Amino acid sequence: MPDDPVRSGRRSRGATAIVVPAVSSEAVRPKDGSPPRGDRPGCSRCGRPTYDPDKRGMQWVRAVSGGAQVLICPECRRDRPDWADGLDRCGACGGTRLSAMLGEVVCRACGHTERA
Repeated sequence: MPDDPVRSGRRSRGATAIVVPAVSSEAVRPKDGSPPRGDRPGCSRCGRPTYDPDKRGMQWVRAVSGGAQVLICPECRRDRPDWADGLDRCGACGGTRLSAMLGEVVCRACGHTERA
């Protein structure tokens, strides 16, 4: 194989520039085929877009439903007594404070880990 000036770190006269292919900036579509939910995530109960609530008010809840990370808005938590129905629960402690990441569901209460 001839000496490659790019790999050896040397430059020579008349060497051609390396062309890097363009990176697509299109939105990534989920593998399950579900349509994108817009630019911002929203409440899994009512669809309300995310926003920063008052620091003294109720905050958004991060949970897992069907193995996927979801958000619950403060209004649904306040107005719907059944807001936690349908959320996944920890197999060890029964808690709903779960996070889905890298194909696993981790309980934020006890640390138990399961496959998503």
